[in-house]
Amino acid sequence: MRAALAIALALAPTAARAQDERPIKPDPRAVAAAREANLEPESVREGFAIGVAVGPAVQLAYGIGTATGSGAGFNLRLGTVASPRWVWLLELGTTAFPHGGTANQSAVVTFGGQLYVREAFWLRGGAGFSSFTRRAGNTETEQFGGLGALGAGGFDLFRRRGLAISAEGATTLALYRGGSTVIGVSLQLGVSWY
Repeated sequence: MRAALAIALALAPTAARAQDERPIKPDPRAVAAAREANLEPESVREGFAIGVAVGPAVQLAYGIGTATGSGAGFNLRLGTVASPRWVWLLELGTTAFPHGGTANQSAVVTFGGQLYVREAFWLRGGAGFSSFTRRAGNTETEQFGGLGALGAGGFDLFRRRGLAISAEGATTLALYRGGSTVIGVSLQLGVSWY
């Protein structure tokens, strides 16, 4: 009996040590960050960033007559990659709505950023200034400015090195004089280079 107890006590530390020696699976984000820190860049996004997106849009105007309807949306962004997940951007977002012989356009110019929440899913936002322009033919009939904001979310459908083609939804908010507001919502197809 003493021999069995001695053998059990001798094997117990060996069994416990075997359980402790199982390899620990490292966090993939920590491994990627460590490689970047050791000058082994793996990010597909680096340096200068440029993007453009177009698609159908709906423009909703409050306090500005005949400026609500469907039309087109356009987005242009320039910036720089700050990290594998963050891009600083200067962005122009517009929605336009033709009505009769006039064209109603609301545009926002914002400074903000784009965060990659997952490898191909991102959120973008910014704040800045807005401008509303109404044209009849080639003549501006109305123009005024205010404050603006832009928010967007998207998914990279195709990525090859620094090129990305994405499906995105964008919303612009423009606050103008006298409480007038224009909200633009657009579904867009975008092309970006990082």
